[in-house]
Amino acid sequence: MDKKKQVNVRQLVDKYQTNCERISAIADACESEKRERTEAETTEYEALVRENQVLQMKMQAAAAAQMRENPNTVADVNAIIRENMQKGMQTQIMLVRDMVMVADATPGGIIPVKVQDILDPLVEGLILDKVGLPMPTGLAGDYVWPTYETVEATIAGEGVALTDTKVKLSKLTASPQRIGIAIPVTRQSMMQTEGILEMIVKKLMPLAVAKLLNKILFSTTKVTAATTLVGPFVGLAATATAFGETPTFKDYNSLKAKVLATGVDGDNLCWVMTKAQKAIAEATPKDAGSGIMVCENDNIAGLPVFTTNYIGEGNIGLGDWRYQPMGLFGDISFIIDPYSQARKDAVDFVLNVNYGTTTLRKEAFALAKVTPGK
Repeated sequence: MDKKKQVNVRQLVDKYQTNCERISAIADACESEKRERTEAETTEYEALVRENQVLQMKMQAAAAAQMRENPNTVADVNAIIRENMQKGMQTQIMLVRDMVMVADATPGGIIPVKVQDILDPLVEGLILDKVGLPMPTGLAGDYVWPTYETVEATIAGEGVALTDTKVKLSKLTASPQRIGIAIPVTRQSMMQTEGILEMIVKKLMPLAVAKLLNKILFSTTKVTAATTLVGPFVGLAATATAFGETPTFKDYNSLKAKVLATGVDGDNLCWVMTKAQKAIAEATPKDAGSGIMVCENDNIAGLPVFTTNYIGEGNIGLGDWRYQPMGLFGDISFIIDPYSQARKDAVDFVLNVNYGTTTLRKEAFALAKVTPGK
C-alpha cells in the first residue's frame, strides 16, 4: 500500500474512534446523572453520527479501491486496526473483503445498518407525584389510624338524668405487601450491547414498580384478587354516579358538591380521568354562547385535572388524596445477582419493595361513570 494512502486510512480510523469515544462519554454522563441528553449534547451526538457515517463510506471506498491495486490491502487496513486496539482503543469498524464486496444488497452488506436512538416504552399517566397523596418512606411496624364516630347532644328538662352516650372507636391499618420484579440478562447480550441493555433494565425496573403503584391507586378494580393494596375507587365502582355520554358542567359540579357535602374542605380535591375524557371536556361548552369549555386551563369547576389511563376509559374520579396515604416500608432492595443464573451465563436483576396503602376517609372520594345514551 502507498505510504500516503496508508496514512489517510489510519487517520480515518483514528478520527472514527475519537468520535466513538466522545459518543460513549456522552452516554456515560447521561447514565451516571440519570438524565436524558441535553439539547447541546443531542446536537453534538447527531453531528458525530453523521461524521462517522461519512468516515465509514470513505474507509470502505478506500479499501475497495486499494484491493483492486493490491490484494494485501485488507491485511494492511486490519493491521492498522490491530495497532489501535493494542493502544487500548476499541475499534468499531472492521474492513474485510466480504463486507465490501458482496453479491447482493442485503442489510449489513453494501446497505448500511443504521441504529437509531433507543425508543422508550409508551408510558402514560404516572401521576402519583402530582395528585398530592402522602408517600412516606422508611416505615416499619404496623401503622394504625384511630377513628371515631360523631356524637350528638340531647335536650333534657331540669333535674332529668341524661342517658349515656357511647363513643364508637375503630381503626384503619395499612398492611405492607411485597412488590417485585426480576429480569435475567445473559452476559452475551450485555457484552454485545456494550452495557446499553443493562442501562435499559435499570431504567425499566423502577418504572415498572411506579406503573403498578399507579394502577393500584387509580384503577376501579383490584389488580389481583389476593391483594389488600387497593385504591379508593375500587369500593365505589358498583355505585358510581351515572354521567351522560358527554358530561356537562352541571354533572361535574354536582359530583363536587356531593363530596363537599360530607364535610371535606375541598382545598385539595382534584379530578382524575383519561386523556380522552379530558379532551371531551375541553370541547364541551360550559353553557350556550359563552365560548367557555367545561375544562379550561386544566381545570374543571375550579379543581385541577390529572390524567391517567389506569382509571379506565369512561371513569371520572374525584378525591382528596391526603386521605389515601401510600408508604414505603423498609427500603428498596435492588440486587444484581451474577451467581444464581451462572449455569445460563446470565445475570439476575432483582428489585423488591414493600408498600402499604389505605383509604382514611371514603367520603373524600367519588366516582362517576359515563353511560352513553343517558
